[in-house]
Amino acid sequence: MTSVLYILVIYGRDTADTEAMRTLFAGRKEQLQHLFIYDNSPSPHTPPEGVARYIHDPSNGGLGCAYNTACRYAEAEGYDWLLLLDQDTTFPPDAIDKYERAIAAHPETDMIAPRHMVNGNKFLSPTHYRMKTSHLQDSTPTGTVAFKDACPINSGLLVSVKSFIKAGGYDEPVWLDFSDIRFIEKYRKHYNTFYVMPDLVCRQSYSGLDTDPEKVFSRFSIYLQCAAAYPRDSWTDTLALTVTTLRPTLSHTIRQRTLRYLKAYFKSGIVHC
Repeated sequence: MTSVLYILVIYGRDTADTEAMRTLFAGRKEQLQHLFIYDNSPSPHTPPEGVARYIHDPSNGGLGCAYNTACRYAEAEGYDWLLLLDQDTTFPPDAIDKYERAIAAHPETDMIAPRHMVNGNKFLSPTHYRMKTSHLQDSTPTGTVAFKDACPINSGLLVSVKSFIKAGGYDEPVWLDFSDIRFIEKYRKHYNTFYVMPDLVCRQSYSGLDTDPEKVFSRFSIYLQCAAAYPRDSWTDTLALTVTTLRPTLSHTIRQRTLRYLKAYFKSGIVHC
């Protein structure tokens, strides 16, 4: 049977309290032996009994470091697939069964993705990316989809270990924001399509949202840091990152009535030739 390693990245929450843990593994405790937990929290948490591996990284190496570390483990242990999990994703009860059926029914593909909904009935993924960002849509494509038409987000993404390695893994300096966009950008140089499951719809929430001005600015600074670390293969990359990050910069500047967002934007190094 094809083997799957589940990689769950957590921050600031106990594993058992995350939406992904409570929904994906409900009634499937036998799958915990294939769960790899990468904890980016300042302080460690006690992992569920029987998991494959638990790593605590108080330096918060980010998503890329977590996924790359899990891939090396998967390769060494003989796993065929990696299932990338975000702590804030809610899965339907039969999600694991649907992943297994999709693997069996589509041996030609190396990447399988669910659909994600957010904000009521809007789809977050997979969607068409413009200027290195996605936009909510009323519908999404299903079946075999070309990367030029739509791209998936990290969470819920099932990718073969061999294709993950062939694509070069995640760029670790782009450690949070833009990490999935960059990975797919690398991946599509080797593969033209992926498969979207029409019968698996997840719900995505954002536990990190905050109204405290200092926390909002701190989170925004991480966003700029990731954008500045994004590799530029051409002038169009610089243009896309400049325009995409300018919009939230102006929005925060107006809403917070402070110039520090603009100052951070110009100091970040995003705007360069």
